[in-house]
Amino acid sequence: MQSEEVLAQGADAGAAVDSTTIFLLDLGVFSVSALIFSLAFARLRLPVVSAQIVAGMVVGPYVLGWVTDLVTINDLSAIGIVLLLFVIGLELDPVELRKLAGRVAGVAILEMSVAFVLGFGAASVILGADLLQSIIFAMVASITSTAIVGKMFLERGVRPPLNTPEAGALIALMILEDMVAVVFLIALSSFTSKGTLVSGSSIAQVVTTVGGGIALVVAGYLAATYIAPRIIDYLGAFEEEYEEIPFLFALGLGFVFAVLAAVFGYSPGTGAFIIGLSIRGKRSKFLKSRITTIKDLFIVLFFISMGSLINPLPALIIGLPLIGVMALVVSGKLIGGIASAKIFLRIRSSKSAYLFGSWLVPRGEFSFVIGQLALTLGIIDNGFFSLIGLVVLVTAIVGPVIQRLAEPRGASAMFPTKARTDPSEDR
Repeated sequence: MQSEEVLAQGADAGAAVDSTTIFLLDLGVFSVSALIFSLAFARLRLPVVSAQIVAGMVVGPYVLGWVTDLVTINDLSAIGIVLLLFVIGLELDPVELRKLAGRVAGVAILEMSVAFVLGFGAASVILGADLLQSIIFAMVASITSTAIVGKMFLERGVRPPLNTPEAGALIALMILEDMVAVVFLIALSSFTSKGTLVSGSSIAQVVTTVGGGIALVVAGYLAATYIAPRIIDYLGAFEEEYEEIPFLFALGLGFVFAVLAAVFGYSPGTGAFIIGLSIRGKRSKFLKSRITTIKDLFIVLFFISMGSLINPLPALIIGLPLIGVMALVVSGKLIGGIASAKIFLRIRSSKSAYLFGSWLVPRGEFSFVIGQLALTLGIIDNGFFSLIGLVVLVTAIVGPVIQRLAEPRGASAMFPTKARTDPSEDR
């Protein structure tokens, strides 16, 4: 009897070893492929974030099929977006954002409206989609990827990358778009594949979500004003002897607010961004220096796992009309961004306004979330979801390309030089 138990335990251990080995092998495949594509994209002067998305698609389950079990990697990659937005929040100046709040709202209304109309036209006229499918595609076309653009900011090598009003407005705009996407997801969940309502509770869900968002902002302000500063100052005494203690506090703070955001129906990254934004001055620099050591690893996993969701083959069946669809999707954000930058942000230079619009082109994480929900509800099929994945892939590559047309002179309007000091140190 005892021997049978020992054998059973050995079999279980062997199974565990096998699953661990497979997971490590998958990580190795992803890492090597990301390295190869990153080197190639760097030679082309394209952001490595685009390379990581392409690498995930190529070795993922739909192209080469070298990596098929993505559950654990997807779980780990979720940490990446939380850390990324936490760091971006620490980089931003909340005082400047408050000054820009009204103008950012105007920018969001105009540029999202232009992108929505052109996206709706692409789906309904070119693809012949029905009303609900066209609305879904229009929303996909309206939401810029906070993760992709945030990573591209940090890739530029400008320290800090977010200390100009226009750059801060851009990040605030994408966070606002994410909140709009959350409300849309709640409304979408109330529909069936036939476009009929299945529940009358969507209004209550929206009210609850909006109230939760307000509570999250208030909690972030209170924690950053009355709790976190005291703890950070106290932990500073242990920094030289026990470096991991401040590091663990920074991680814990970001994850606590990520969980709170998820409870209220928002993206976990939104909560991390809010608490990061609420912490100012030298304390923000203190936390940022602790997080930077590990954030890059998880961010790479996030973009690779995003790429692994893309199945380009069904969408390619569309043929030549696909070019028209992509042109409308790209131009929607570009045109809307240029117009809103000139009207609301008062950017006079056409090249600088063009650069602002070009940063809005990449779509990403919420495009997949909206598409997956619509697919689950039976509103769209696998071919339509494949098209959404292709939108993410194309815009992640095309966006940086069209940015190059506005550089280098236009870049100086949004990004400071390397010699510029970090104003957050004096706050």
